[in-house]
Amino acid sequence: MSSSYRSLHINTSRERMEYSDFPMPKSYPDFPHHTGYKVSFPFFDEALISAPDNELPLYRRVFHPEIDSVFFVGLLQPLGAIMPIAETQSAWLCDHLAGRYALPSKAAMRADIAADRRRMAKRYVASKRHTMQVDFDDYLVAVARERAVGGKRAAAGGNALPMAPRAAAAAAAA
Repeated sequence: MSSSYRSLHINTSRERMEYSDFPMPKSYPDFPHHTGYKVSFPFFDEALISAPDNELPLYRRVFHPEIDSVFFVGLLQPLGAIMPIAETQSAWLCDHLAGRYALPSKAAMRADIAADRRRMAKRYVASKRHTMQVDFDDYLVAVARERAVGGKRAAAGGNALPMAPRAAAAAAAA
């Protein structure tokens, strides 16, 4: 183990991380650490989108199965780094918005969400903390496979856009 890993510890009494061989100066601000959070969307009406007990049923943690124009990137808790996952989700969403990826049916998305919840219930302790947990490698492989299948669905459907472009609609109305 390298010396930097050996010296790292959490100083919970001071609510910050520091190296035992290189303490933070007293003038530095404290950095709180948290072991959980409450998912909320104060900018949405709760009747439209909410996450009671941190539950938000999303297809592969990105697509809402009932609302075609709302998407989430990075709203998950990976066992691994979040940045590559958020990058993959962003590229996937761009493919969808450009017509290069088509979602499965709403029924198929709901079934996939239910299956994912069953898998999570078997793997993790039932808690609000694990409602959005994903395994880094497994998640990226599953998304890559679904992007390929969804790419074929999109091509079969003529690569239609998932929603009408607002700029084109505004220009046509003018």
